[in-house]
Amino acid sequence: MKIIAHRGGMQRGFQNSPEGVRLAAQHGADFVELDVVKNTRGTFHCAHGLGRQSALHDCLAEMPDGMGLIAHLKGRYAEADLRQLRDAIIGHLPLSRVIFASHRSSVLMELQRTNPEAQLARFGLFPAIVALWKQQPWKYCLINQSVLYRPHVRRLQQKGYVVFASCVLEFRSRRAVQELGVDGTFVNLHQTSKRGPAA
Repeated sequence: MKIIAHRGGMQRGFQNSPEGVRLAAQHGADFVELDVVKNTRGTFHCAHGLGRQSALHDCLAEMPDGMGLIAHLKGRYAEADLRQLRDAIIGHLPLSRVIFASHRSSVLMELQRTNPEAQLARFGLFPAIVALWKQQPWKYCLINQSVLYRPHVRRLQQKGYVVFASCVLEFRSRRAVQELGVDGTFVNLHQTSKRGPAA
């Protein structure tokens, strides 16, 4: 089961920051998930709500070899924005190590149109239910762990999707999430955490 470091680290000062990326690397995470927003100056930063903002460039500079990025695209993105974002990312790591995720199907469809090689992920239970009947342009389904159940995970995998259990809070133990048969799970890392990502 792949381990995804939610926002890098979840304690104050670590969310969506270079320090959070380093924390994810220290814990041996397979991916770090960063919330990506385009600011009014036309550059990209990592932030969630009114919390700390870090330049995307600074976060990407801390990415170790082998760790993947889930770029959680917040808000709306025009075609030019998506091209600019792709260029900003590939200056640091190959697209083969990047999954572009969104809560908006329109953003992912535009990304697929402009960057056919991009790996796409859609957050949400309802889109994952629709995916059982109609093939979607994304390969990854990111579903909150609190509403996941094993038969749904298995059906999605049989249709060729990769299923990651997402979270804001970890309501289930990592063992319970693993028993769902998911391909990966978001975890909330803390600097003082004693247990490793495989716990």
